[in-house]
Amino acid sequence: MDSSSSVMRTRTIGGAVARGIVIALLVLIAAQLFLSTRQESQTFDESIHLYAGFEYWKHRDFGRNPEHPPLAKMIAAAPLLPLALKEPAPIAIPYFKAQDFRNASQFLYSNNISADSLLARGRTMISLFTLVLAYAVFTAGAEMFGLEVGLLALTLFAFEPVFLANGALITTDVPLTCLFFISVYTFYRYVKRPTGMRIAACAAATALVPVVKHSGALIFPTLAVLAVLEIWQRQKQQADDISPARSLRRDAASLAAALGLIAVVSYVVLWAFYGFRYAARPHGLAITPTLDVYMMMLSPMKRAVLQFFAHHHLFPEAYLYGWADILQIADDRISFVFGKIYPTGQWFFFPAMLLVKSTLTLLILLALVPFAKLWRRSREFIFLATPAVIYLVISIVSKLNLGVRHILPVYPFFILLAAAAGWELAQRSRRLKFALAALVLFAAASSLHSFPDYLAYSNEAFGGPSHTYRVVTDSNAEWGQELQWVKRYLDTHQIKECWFDYSSPLVDPKYYGIGCKPLPSAFVKFRFPAAPIPSTIRGTVLVSATELEGVNWGPRSMNPYQQFQSLRPDAEPGNVVLVYHGDFQVPLLAAYSHSATATTLASQGNFPAALAEAHIAVQLAPDSPEIQAALGQVLMMSGQTKEGMQAFSTALQLARTSEPQYRAGMIRRLEKIPNIH
Repeated sequence: MDSSSSVMRTRTIGGAVARGIVIALLVLIAAQLFLSTRQESQTFDESIHLYAGFEYWKHRDFGRNPEHPPLAKMIAAAPLLPLALKEPAPIAIPYFKAQDFRNASQFLYSNNISADSLLARGRTMISLFTLVLAYAVFTAGAEMFGLEVGLLALTLFAFEPVFLANGALITTDVPLTCLFFISVYTFYRYVKRPTGMRIAACAAATALVPVVKHSGALIFPTLAVLAVLEIWQRQKQQADDISPARSLRRDAASLAAALGLIAVVSYVVLWAFYGFRYAARPHGLAITPTLDVYMMMLSPMKRAVLQFFAHHHLFPEAYLYGWADILQIADDRISFVFGKIYPTGQWFFFPAMLLVKSTLTLLILLALVPFAKLWRRSREFIFLATPAVIYLVISIVSKLNLGVRHILPVYPFFILLAAAAGWELAQRSRRLKFALAALVLFAAASSLHSFPDYLAYSNEAFGGPSHTYRVVTDSNAEWGQELQWVKRYLDTHQIKECWFDYSSPLVDPKYYGIGCKPLPSAFVKFRFPAAPIPSTIRGTVLVSATELEGVNWGPRSMNPYQQFQSLRPDAEPGNVVLVYHGDFQVPLLAAYSHSATATTLASQGNFPAALAEAHIAVQLAPDSPEIQAALGQVLMMSGQTKEGMQAFSTALQLARTSEPQYRAGMIRRLEKIPNIH
């Protein structure tokens, strides 16, 4: 056999082996997603996304969950269409979010098919985005740096917990990440060799990005910056006589035309997904509150821009609702990072998420990128580093500190840079090859150690999954997914009498056979459905990690579960629920439960009983502005205006003197009441 035949045979064998490795890794990813999520109850957003997607298909009602565009939700809900599912009856709630979440819970938990079965169908569809993304990472790595780098990148992807945690959840995060990456990759391929098919592929991929999530709009400045950098690189090559002279003006015009085509296609596709209809809801139905009212909380400049778009119908109404929502929640969002609560978003939140939630292997390989001198492959380096930097910097500036899932689009680019750096350095010596292999094995072990609750993953530098909630929480750790593990723990230890503080108001733990008495969570502190709880509770107490750390309550005295922070839990089911045994004084919790009872009684017109409950609440927690404000509300409802105004004044005074930076929203609302000082 001649040398050419030998080379061809080697490549053929290599190709067959590579295909086998790729298939095996994709199967491994799918298995991890399936086996982990089948043990998880719904996370906070999943029911509303699944319900909204169903409503989009059935009624073209884009007023359901307008906070996000429809694509991912429609794909998740598609397998539900052949099922004979009952839709919840309309209910008059003067706030679209509350209405949607209530309807979504009824839709998921009151049908003739189990909630877990419906979730499994939707999660399977979202998993497809993860598998497509994984394959795209491999393909891009192989094209940019060679087959070995593509395989290494896919391996790193397969054991990166942020994808295993979010890869099957019915949210918009992984679909956005998938399409954002494919858009950049297809643009890279077009820039490298412009053809009609390649620009068509790029336009199609890019057009889908903004119909998954509003932050997908960042794809347009990203592609524009990449185009400018490409022209700059070509100009530099001409100056250095590296390549033949060419018309930079013609190249710039060509790229500008390509970007223009992409923008036009994207605009048309956005309208197409909303049925080319401005109104969010069909048949003259309206969202409550209206868009004009909902935008009133925005700054004058932001409001003016959205009002201009709305007045001229430049974008669908539901899409504009989403932007109004994003711009609102960014202003007063409490954040929790490195074990501390902050009243607003912090610039270091997302860098911290990268440090805490990524495997040490990925972080080490990223740190080695400068030593690998990847910039010698200038186009490839630019197309990987630039999108990640743009997305990360804008996320940092936004201070929308909601979780690592919100910077998920940076991960495919970082994984490819890490894989390219690792492979480049490994070629320099045998020791470095062994070091790279050890790092990959360490990543696999670290990731698998977190199974099945990948959401609670943190790397070893921060204590691992059992310590994550002390560093970060909410969707970074405990996001409502723990009910099956709690049920298993209670059954294993034969616990019948218990108290349970579950962070999500959307699921009744009794659905999973959990018979614990409920404790108020921050989301239902004034809508607590049970009878008032005593100021002393005894026995087994289970507290969700998000509640324990006070993320939605506030710090110190604002958090009624503060005392549990200093106690060592007796068990930690799923690393996200803390179990305690003993007697516990909980006057603030009792006060909230009495206030909730008072509000319910007042709404029923039973004012004497309502006032009695409200005064008991104040006796239990006289220094709580929230409890004082609840008393004021009940007094006003009962017609005792003077007394109600006095209670509001007391609440405002307390709010201004006790953790005022965390009560800014409450202070603003109280200050708007006439004659309150």
